[in-house]
Amino acid sequence: MKSGPEPDPAEADSKPEPNRILIVDDEDPSRDLCRQFLETDGHEVETCDGSEKALTVLTLKRFDLVLTDLSMPRMDGVQLIKQIKYHYPATDVIIMTAFGSVASAVESMKAGAYDYITKPFPRDLLRATVRRCLESHNLKREISMMQAELLKKDRLAAVGSMAGAIAHRMRNPLSIIQMCAQYLQGQVAPDQEKVQVLQAIEEKVKVLEQLTRDFVEYSRASRIRKSPEYLEKLADEVIRNCAPRCKIQGVEIERRYKQGLPAIHVDADLIREVVTNVIDNALEAMKGAGRIIISVDADGAGNLVLMFNNTGSVLSEELRDKIFEPFFTTKETGMGLGLAIVKQVIEGHGGKIAARGDVESQTTTFKIQLPLAT
Repeated sequence: MKSGPEPDPAEADSKPEPNRILIVDDEDPSRDLCRQFLETDGHEVETCDGSEKALTVLTLKRFDLVLTDLSMPRMDGVQLIKQIKYHYPATDVIIMTAFGSVASAVESMKAGAYDYITKPFPRDLLRATVRRCLESHNLKREISMMQAELLKKDRLAAVGSMAGAIAHRMRNPLSIIQMCAQYLQGQVAPDQEKVQVLQAIEEKVKVLEQLTRDFVEYSRASRIRKSPEYLEKLADEVIRNCAPRCKIQGVEIERRYKQGLPAIHVDADLIREVVTNVIDNALEAMKGAGRIIISVDADGAGNLVLMFNNTGSVLSEELRDKIFEPFFTTKETGMGLGLAIVKQVIEGHGGKIAARGDVESQTTTFKIQLPLAT
């Protein structure tokens, strides 16, 4: 087994995005001072001098928080809150005013403001109020994302279960159709047009059989039976099976396995399916000769990392996430379930998968992380 430097990792951005804040105030000194205070905390801050301009900016960019003055010409802060909450309900608003009163505070909170602070306010009060607001905002956003992910998984599980059941029921009729076509071919003269028709039936049956296999694999991907396995061994078993196709296409597979890696609890059959699907995807994307580097290593964060780096194709930014969606495909044939199965299997093992293209090196890298802890 060869060892050496790994391919450039397809790292997703691990740092959280900074919160975006829009400051709306018709007084330049107040607006600029607030901006300076908040930029020191690492926020992305933009400013504008009126409510109408603020609404225009909000149509172009997403903001987590709007910090607005209460008293402004043409449209005051309360009216701005109502517009923001109607069109951008996830955006929070904090009201600032030099003329604080109980009535205006109540009106602001009723309109949907998160908080209400009175000018002149100390720097620490502004920063603390904004921090509390953004902590609440970020928590709500995380909960919303988690709920959406759970709903998506429930839907995919239902689709997978239904697809598996349909696929199993399709197998017998397809087998019968294929046998009948083969039987009829033996009953007609080889030069008759009927033979071509029967051969076309047989070819379409093979296509449907492949689709049923994909459906069955997708439905099975959520049923995981773990045992201690070595990722290198599982990868080598798949590489041996892929060797004839790689030789015909002129593709070299290079192994870069770190020595002494521990066994990991995985479903061996499903991981072999993952490796097969990723290599098949690479071979189809390459459309000719090239090289696939397969590496196995530990990342120091309790994970084993399995990486595939192939030459000859570059995955675009817009397709990085789409390729893992069920039934999404850029090919003329197929159901687009191969990489969806891969993602479902890896996440079912508590792992992560990411893909990235590199224009400079003209390569695409798939990175799979699987936790060592069971």
